[in-house]
Amino acid sequence: MESSTKFSRRVFIARAAGMVLSLGAPTIGKAERLLRPTDPFASGVWLAGDHHIHTKYSYDGEYEIGQQVRNAVKYGLNWCAITDHGGPHHDKVAREMAYPELVKARRDNPSILVFQGLEWNIPSAEHGSVILPPTESEAEQIALFEALYDEKNLSRPDVSHSTEADAVNAVRYLQSLTPKPLFIANHPARRGLDSPHEMRNWSDAGPDVARGFEGAPGHAACTLVGRRRGEYDKTPGKGAFPGYPLESYRTWGGYDWYVAKVGGLWDSLLGEGRPWYITANSDSHRHWDDRKLLDFSTYLTRGYVTDTGKTTDQGTDFDFYPGEYTKTWVHATRREPLAILDALRNGRMFTVLGDLIDRLEFSARSESRWAPMGDTLMLDRQGENVDVTVRLRVPARPNWAGRRPTLHHVDLIAGDILGPAADRDAMENPTTKVVAQLGVREARREGPFLVFTHRFPNVRKGFYVRVRGASTPVDAPRMDPVTVDPWEDLWFYGNPVFVRVPG
Repeated sequence: MESSTKFSRRVFIARAAGMVLSLGAPTIGKAERLLRPTDPFASGVWLAGDHHIHTKYSYDGEYEIGQQVRNAVKYGLNWCAITDHGGPHHDKVAREMAYPELVKARRDNPSILVFQGLEWNIPSAEHGSVILPPTESEAEQIALFEALYDEKNLSRPDVSHSTEADAVNAVRYLQSLTPKPLFIANHPARRGLDSPHEMRNWSDAGPDVARGFEGAPGHAACTLVGRRRGEYDKTPGKGAFPGYPLESYRTWGGYDWYVAKVGGLWDSLLGEGRPWYITANSDSHRHWDDRKLLDFSTYLTRGYVTDTGKTTDQGTDFDFYPGEYTKTWVHATRREPLAILDALRNGRMFTVLGDLIDRLEFSARSESRWAPMGDTLMLDRQGENVDVTVRLRVPARPNWAGRRPTLHHVDLIAGDILGPAADRDAMENPTTKVVAQLGVREARREGPFLVFTHRFPNVRKGFYVRVRGASTPVDAPRMDPVTVDPWEDLWFYGNPVFVRVPG
């Protein structure tokens, strides 16, 4: 039945395109009332985290492991991964020196779950976070992986660390481990080194471990010190994929071009039906207003960076502390390490800058089933309606800049599932588009939550749908200028829901 509510121009455009948008609850049919699909967010726990954090055991880091874990706690994180850079003989330092400090940090900070990780120098590519499930052998496992497969490690001169094939073998090795670790490609577009075919190769070699890339890279305080957001200030160099345009070497609304471009590389991967998800993190090395002078040469002699005891007049780095600006919120079945890794592995998470929101319950529903972000909604038949719900919450407290961000609008983005790409370097999905842009005034309020619903009627082929939102009135993210205030241009992105049709 048609509502008598006066529709906005955006709603009219969505309907003219063949979509049905409802500002209230979707119509519930007889079959749905009988089957009562279960709300996927009715149980479980939301946990904020960061999978990309450095300490003095990185050649360009500074802080003690315990300091970074305390920083993560201070800025509201529930889990984190310490991912110091791989390097010459770093595997030995990590095992013998850093790991005991990580264990102590766990013991001293019981309110946060701390993972053992590594920022892997991927052979013939960029960097990636490798995160291990906590076990008695985690230190030995990560050290052995680094010695065997890190491009800059020198501990095993008898093995190759330099080719695309070596990276694929490394992912296969991770896939062979039990319990399964996780591998997430970091700042993938920054130098153009992660080609589309490499990502597809990693995904194929490690279907349970290679599950996505950073959607929002760290180094988010760059513009506060006159650098480009995310340290995305590179140009194509040696090894860069020639198909990437110059615009891909910049961030867009604080996010990687692969993600921000509708119909771009991320959508190409999703259009294959790949479970390829996005995260966000701090990449925290040194805080942007830190004035300490460090001796980086001791990294090679002692295995860690040391403080000279001197200071400068101006900070030399461009990071926020873990959780201060960027968060990855996972919806886990319980507060437990394996449950967090399971949520990350399966895309049950959203990313956010500057605490623009602190909840996102994004799901799709048919007559008999209900699927959350990261999951697949299987329809019983062709021609069913699919109702998508975006239920989000704006924080009640100011963010860590002392500001109260205002959400302006939400975009629903959808594209067809086309099957495996014939071209392994494909980086476009031409079917993907913004199907509706919904202003905050168009939402239904449920206490502190804003609720949007959108109907895809008469669904006859598979598709996916994802969501993003912004604090500014722009229709789409713009290339970030050096002068952008990171606290004023805020976005969030959710992971997709896939919808499959019989036959």
